[in-house]
Parts: sequence; C-alpha cells; structure tokens
Amino acid sequence: MGKAQKRARKKEFRDQRLAEYAAGARRRRLAMFVAVAVALLALIAVAIGSGFVGGDEGDEDSPAAQGDTGTGDVACGGDDPPEAEPMQYDAAPEDQLERGVDYRAVVHTSCGDIEMDLLEKKAPATVSNFIFLANEGFYDGLSWHRVERNTVVQTGDPNGINGEEPDGPGYGIKDEPPKASSEYVYGVVGMANAGPGTAGSQWFIVTFKDGPAGYQPLYAIFGKVDEGSYETLEKIDKLPTKGGNDAVQAVQPQTPVFIESIEILES
Repeated sequence: MGKAQKRARKKEFRDQRLAEYAAGARRRRLAMFVAVAVALLALIAVAIGSGFVGGDEGDEDSPAAQGDTGTGDVACGGDDPPEAEPMQYDAAPEDQLERGVDYRAVVHTSCGDIEMDLLEKKAPATVSNFIFLANEGFYDGLSWHRVERNTVVQTGDPNGINGEEPDGPGYGIKDEPPKASSEYVYGVVGMANAGPGTAGSQWFIVTFKDGPAGYQPLYAIFGKVDEGSYETLEKIDKLPTKGGNDAVQAVQPQTPVFIESIEILES
C-alpha cells in the first residue's frame, strides 16, 4: 500500500471517529435538554398547584388576604346563592295573614339556617309584608350588608348598598313600634326604616348580648330567633368586616354572606 493510500485511510478513520463523537455529543445534549424540560414542567405543575402562579399572593380580594372564616367567595364555605332579582312594586301588598294561623320562617343562609317565630299578633302589618316578600322570592340571593359584631346584623337591601337606591321594595308600610326600647334584646327581629312610613324590606337581628341594645322604640319587632339557631347567628355576627372610614362599607363583610331562600311555615 502506497503512502497516499495510507494517508487516505487514516483520514477516513479520523473522519469516522469525529462523526461518531459528534453524534454522541448530540445525543448527550438532547438527553440533557429533555431532562431539564421535564424538571421545569414539574416545577411549573407544583407552582400552579400551590397557587403561586398568577400573582394572587398580594391580592386584597383573595379570601386569604381578607382573613375570612369561610372558603371561596362565599362566607362560611357556603355555595353561590341564586341570582338576586328583587322586584319593585307600586304599592304595599294586601294582607297575607289568615285568622288563627301561627307563622314561622326558616331563613336559609350561607352560614346555616335561622329559624324564627313570626309575631303576627304583635306586628301584623310587618309580618304580612315580610311573608309577601319572602314568598315572592324578593330576599333570595340578597346579602347581609351590615354586620356589627355584638350589636346587629341586617339584610333586605335590594342592591346590598345601604343609602343607594333602591333601598326597599318601592313602597313603605305602616309603623308598628314596640312600647319600650328594652324590648330590643338578643335574637329579636326588627324592621329597619329611615323614618316614619319608610319601612319596606330591610330587617335586622339584634346580636347584643348584654341586655337591651339601646335602640329607640322606632322599629317594629316582628320576630324572635329560636335558640337552636343562635349558632348560625353567631357565625354571621363574627364575620370580619371591611372597616375603613366609609360608614356603609365599613360594616360590610369582607366575604359576602347571603340569604339563599326564606321558607314560610304555617300551623
């Protein structure tokens, strides 16, 4: 074999070795790329599962930031309520009461049921109006827009913003105030108003535990919460509120609590 042929064979061998080395390097780089990609995908999956992706850590509207006692967007871990569709009426309804019938109500809320006796003899016009609105579904989906711990919880505002129209059903009913302010004790259900003849749909429950709440006798007392429902009442009363300088927003729960429906019972 001549020198030229030997050089050619050596060059061919070197080229083959270089090709094999290059192929091996490509395989190693590909394997490294796949491993890195798999690791990155795993990290992303963990981050999504932990809630770190999306910038929610500093979101003031998140339940964690609000310090709510419930989960999700409804207080007490409740379900989303039905869509509120409170109507506006041209006039107060006709009398809904039947002679000799005793009336009760079960208020289904995000935090549980509130059962209460309706005082149709003490405040017949107010009870009649409440029964009408409850049976109409007026209260379904409305929020408890005012929560003042150890004082009062209030609901029945069509848009959930006290002082912003509409604040009622479009009409007012006659006042049926109690004889004395001493009657406003824990568990008493009263009809809110903004002055004579303005009561309509908003109502409240006294949550003050240390005797009478101190209200002037201006608000009809039309119900009394059963002791068996005090636990639910306490859950609503203890919800964290927004606070701040705005008097309306300050008493709104950070995470809303709703009326799901109201059931009227007769016996």
